[in-house]
Amino acid sequence: MVAYKKKIGALIGLASLVSLGACATSVPTGLNVPQATAVAETYRAEFAVDERDNGLTWAQQSVLASVAAEYKARGHGPLVISYPQGSANEDAAIGAIAEARNFFYEQGIDWRMITGGAYDARGQRHGELIFSFTRYAAQAPRECDGSWDNMAMEFDNQHHANFGCAMAVNLAAMVADPRDLVAPRDMEPGDTGRRQTVIDGYRAGESTASERSDYESGAVSRVGSGN
Repeated sequence: MVAYKKKIGALIGLASLVSLGACATSVPTGLNVPQATAVAETYRAEFAVDERDNGLTWAQQSVLASVAAEYKARGHGPLVISYPQGSANEDAAIGAIAEARNFFYEQGIDWRMITGGAYDARGQRHGELIFSFTRYAAQAPRECDGSWDNMAMEFDNQHHANFGCAMAVNLAAMVADPRDLVAPRDMEPGDTGRRQTVIDGYRAGESTASERSDYESGAVSRVGSGN
């Protein structure tokens, strides 16, 4: 009887080892993690310019402030200002362009990034001044449909259908500039002032290393060492 129990125990132990071995050697196949993407779209804002107005109104300046903020945050390429050619307020619109350019420059937008053009507005009395540029919109993966498998019943050690969807959807919702999902950003110009300081120190035979304070010491703390 004892020998029979030992034999049964050995068989159970062997079955357990085989089961563990199968789990250890089973590798998920066809792993295709969904990724958040971004597509280019055109941002557009406009307002009509009344030829009787003397300069931009508060409401128009508010529109320009919104355009400038969005362009600095997510705009790419030129900021295009289009005026209504052939409309009754064409001259007033062209005059407003100069004010708009100055406004954008004061908001920190480079002059070279502001361009202009005309569109056919013949027959219109109050043609609109149009501001447009390219920005990107983030999109969650299409294969993430919101349904979930029973992850407690994955006997074959394979990933579930929506594996990676939560991270991809959250990334699409949180990314500041969706273009970062398409390509890396350009590097900003180096600090020419710091570069010249190092060069001047080198030419004078001085140390070019940054000075360290007493709080930046690399000494190991001896607290609690008993010495």
